[in-house]
Amino acid sequence: MRNNLFQCAWCASNETCLAYDPVSDITTLKGCGKDFYASNCVVNHKLVIIGAGVGAGLFLLGVTVLTIWCCCCRGRKARLKKVAKEEAEYQRQRDQISAKHEASRAERQEQHDAIRMKYGLKKPNSYERFD
Repeated sequence: MRNNLFQCAWCASNETCLAYDPVSDITTLKGCGKDFYASNCVVNHKLVIIGAGVGAGLFLLGVTVLTIWCCCCRGRKARLKKVAKEEAEYQRQRDQISAKHEASRAERQEQHDAIRMKYGLKKPNSYERFD
């Protein structure tokens, strides 16, 4: 069953109501030309075509914006994870280097203390109480 809203069109040039099929009579109406009103004389057919085009354009624009937004957010999360992983790796390397330097420093200090003890430049306990 067809919708009664789009079965009739008003022809403005000869002021008659004609049968209208929105699928086949999209730009011209037989016996009227291009100047007719679809939807039982309420809306001009040009406005219907323009409205459908604008609606489709807005829909496509919305889909495009949504797609780009999702891709950017997804990429941002991946970049943040990558940066966090690189930062953790960098910090781990810095900690290893720092520990290695501390070990070297302590070993050098032991060697220097041993040489000082050998030549009597340092006493075993330089911080003694005076009683």
